[in-house]
Amino acid sequence: MIDIAVQLAEARAIQRAGRCQAAADIVEQILVHSPQEPEALHLAGSLAQQLGAGNQALSYFARAIKVAPQDVRNYLLSAFLLEDMQRPGDAIGALQQALVIKPAYAEAHNHIGVILQDQKRYAEAQTYFRNAVQINPNYAKAYNNWGTSLRASGDLLGAVDLFEAAVRLNPDYLLAHYNLGTACLELERFLAAEKHFGNVLLLNSDHAQALSHLGWVQLQLRKFDQAEISYLNSAKLKPGKNVAELHGLATVYWEQGKIEQTLTSYRQILSIAPHDLKAALGALLSLPAIYCDQADLASHRARFAQGLQLVHQQAHEYLTNNDPDRLIAHLSGRSNFYLAYQGLDDKSLQKAYADFLITMLEKIAPQFLQPRIQQSSAGRRLKIGFLSSFFYDCTVGMYFRRWITRLDRTQFEVTLYHLRPYSDPVTQELKENADHFHHLSVSLNPALQIASAVLADDLDILVYPELGMDSTSFLLGALRLAPLQCAGWGHPVTSGHGNIDFFFSSAAMEPADARQHYVEKLVLLNGIGTCYSKPQLPLAGQRIQYGLDDEKTLYLCPQSLFKIHVDTDDLLARIMARDPNGVLVLFEGRHSNITQLFLQRLAKVFEAQGVDLTDRYVLLPSMPHDDYYRVNMLCDVMLDTPHWSGGNTTIDAIACALPIVTLPGGLMRGRQSCAMLRLIGVDELIANDRDDYVDIAVRLGADPQWRKLLARRIASNSHVIFDDETPIRQIEQFFLSYGKCMDSARQTPPALSLVDNFQNQSQQNRSVPPLEKREQRS
Repeated sequence: MIDIAVQLAEARAIQRAGRCQAAADIVEQILVHSPQEPEALHLAGSLAQQLGAGNQALSYFARAIKVAPQDVRNYLLSAFLLEDMQRPGDAIGALQQALVIKPAYAEAHNHIGVILQDQKRYAEAQTYFRNAVQINPNYAKAYNNWGTSLRASGDLLGAVDLFEAAVRLNPDYLLAHYNLGTACLELERFLAAEKHFGNVLLLNSDHAQALSHLGWVQLQLRKFDQAEISYLNSAKLKPGKNVAELHGLATVYWEQGKIEQTLTSYRQILSIAPHDLKAALGALLSLPAIYCDQADLASHRARFAQGLQLVHQQAHEYLTNNDPDRLIAHLSGRSNFYLAYQGLDDKSLQKAYADFLITMLEKIAPQFLQPRIQQSSAGRRLKIGFLSSFFYDCTVGMYFRRWITRLDRTQFEVTLYHLRPYSDPVTQELKENADHFHHLSVSLNPALQIASAVLADDLDILVYPELGMDSTSFLLGALRLAPLQCAGWGHPVTSGHGNIDFFFSSAAMEPADARQHYVEKLVLLNGIGTCYSKPQLPLAGQRIQYGLDDEKTLYLCPQSLFKIHVDTDDLLARIMARDPNGVLVLFEGRHSNITQLFLQRLAKVFEAQGVDLTDRYVLLPSMPHDDYYRVNMLCDVMLDTPHWSGGNTTIDAIACALPIVTLPGGLMRGRQSCAMLRLIGVDELIANDRDDYVDIAVRLGADPQWRKLLARRIASNSHVIFDDETPIRQIEQFFLSYGKCMDSARQTPPALSLVDNFQNQSQQNRSVPPLEKREQRS
């Protein structure tokens, strides 16, 4: 007679060694002699399952249940098999039988939850996961599964708590670390996500998806070099299937200012996925942050224009070979941000790209392009929506927040749509001053989901404070989400969108031929076009704090390096050549490569003027705003940049009474400083031409008395550009006139005569007349 216990122990040992068939043979011999042996039946079922004989395994478990109905393990293993065989209802039935026998069976509760979750029955699944952890508070897998269910149903914060509980209980639980990282990524808790994906890689350094996600997180944290390494390592683990990683690399290279590597990455994607729209747009339309010279700029602009023609020609192929959701995701990841910094009229190019968007959207989202009929506003407030990713302390937030906070609430019902999860005191102020506030983070809400939310609010007017800095809002601007849609000059270039009806701008900043530069109808507001609060300055600092020489004349050029047009280099070099004591004060680019490309270009121009750049500049890092104010107060002259003049930087300089020399251009974005200086009555700082610009700058540097006189005049007159509510009242008048017109016309917005009247009145009341040539200064 065989010793069943010894034979079973031998079979289990052989099973653990991976020899499942040999173990099954031993168990079969046991069952020949003892067909009702419950442990043998249980082990036979497990081995049959491992050998892929599902029906045979089910038969063994059924026999085991009949012999030992109280052994709940057999119900659980049967459920696993039934689930694998696509019989989820039978699997749940088996588990519920186990719970009749053993109500406190945590594993059964957990697995019912898993099956329900696979069926997207999240609320029911969460009940079973909760039961599992109440029965076994140390059940890490149940916490993880519960977290996954909460995440799927939209409760990211709750999911994070549960994933954290899982990794506390089991620090080596790789899947829970990964899930925690992805949840933090979706919440844009980038530092936390970086930590958790790092933990995944400590447990498995070849986890390709964790590497890819880590690259994206590092990209958001502006750790571009680290992001490049993460993406490269992930791509190596997925040869031929690394499109996502190549997209990540293309973005990293673009952020680093490496245009050739950017284009190469996009072309590599197209070799794998020829109809990838995002890669096609990237390969054809990506522009560099820094141009080598004017010829380089012209070459890239020509490539961009040719690329627009190609995407139009290939539109049908993209539509045929991609599903709508994918196309929307790709389109919502692009704006032509760098185009405007070339210093040329972009109307035709912007319109061409906008027309391409419409070609795509008419096929994939036509419901968002239909005319919106204005409802009667009689007896109610007009419903005004503001949509942006920049409702916080930044240039756009500071420029346009009072368009919202100072709008008459007795006449307007205001709704804000904030597209970033990030918030600060400015966000809170705006939230408190709005009737409705929707936090629609683009990481959680795809573009068309945001569009649906806006449509559901049935607005009268939708305002985009900027279009062109944020890619999602740029796509939304192509849609028709309200009867009347307007853009502000947060990004001062026409959007090109036919569905943006009006563009609000500053009468003082626009040239005489301004209307020719916009697809939208232009609405001109008095002053600087907004009610900007005067900055509160900190206590002054000392030059030594910022590595600035007390003996030098400091010429501050604080713009982002990509804003400094190639035409500006010669002006800077000529100023330094004429003032041997002068030092240029610059700020670093967002990546060292951008900084080096700019300095290499600048050095060549300086050399042509006989000036060695090496000791003639100071490069400052990004710094808190109070320190930035102190740098303004410590410098002698601010050099405004032609083609794209200062906006916020000029306001800050004026607040600090720092004299600014500017050369107005032919487009609004090159005339902002000019307008502000004329408004405060210091026209002598506005140059007639390039020679005049150099003369003014050098005189400011060399003549401390004149500089101090101008600084006093700036300080005494600066109130003119601050806290002026006239533009707010004009916007209110515009909105109300529109509402009255639509009540009488009962139609979708035509070329409204009332708006023409408004524009004509604004033109007559322009705060600043067109510039006239003046005599050159001696």
